[in-house]
Amino acid sequence: MKRRVVFAGDSIVHGGPWQYWLQKHYVTNFAFPGHTTEDLDALIPSIVASQPEILIVMIGTNDFGKHRLPEEQVIKNILNVATKLKSALPNTPIIWHSLTPRSDEFSQSMLVVNAAIHPELEKLELIFHDIFPLLKNDKEDKLQIEYCEDPDTFGLHLNKLGYEKWFESLGPLIAEKLES
Repeated sequence: MKRRVVFAGDSIVHGGPWQYWLQKHYVTNFAFPGHTTEDLDALIPSIVASQPEILIVMIGTNDFGKHRLPEEQVIKNILNVATKLKSALPNTPIIWHSLTPRSDEFSQSMLVVNAAIHPELEKLELIFHDIFPLLKNDKEDKLQIEYCEDPDTFGLHLNKLGYEKWFESLGPLIAEKLES
């Protein structure tokens, strides 16, 4: 049976070939390049109106790069959006992704944010999917170069191999949550 799978976030989520991998389902992608937590907050009514049967979210990296917000503010913004989505979609499984590693000065901030949001998202009964370890370099907390689309510029966008690595762990999680 086809189910409504909805993605939301920034360019990292936007670039994933989700429709290709989830052909048995209706896939809607509310992820846009450059989007911040504030932008996602504004999209909540549209996301809710799409009637997702599962929602997959990652947001926050552009709060650093675009607005240079402090870690505490990014954490607050993420949790604000998460709380609103959970309230609006109380019976919908929501998979909330950790922020991914980057190859620039913000990668350590991703770890700080991930550590802070993880327990709070679980208190909201959201599913926290930590993909930072899957995509990071073995020697340092930066995006593994083989997964990086833009190593000489932003150093944060995923290439085909990076998306495949992500979906190796996300695909079974989506299937499990749609079956339960």
